[in-house]
Amino acid sequence: MTITHTKVPKELGGHGFGKILAKAALDFALSNGYFLRVKCAFVKHYIEKYEPQYAQYMI
Repeated sequence: MTITHTKVPKELGGHGFGKILAKAALDFALSNGYFLRVKCAFVKHYIEKYEPQYAQYMI
């Protein structure tokens, strides 16, 4: 599964919605047996900082 970009409206920024979106996408990918191709800088950073266990599924 390729994650190309995440977008949260500017007025909702800083409330953790990006993290929720990233986590949901990652969980969806793994629960469906997909490997991850992450092109989104935000999701890459999220994995590195909060969810390093997902890195093993990245191609």
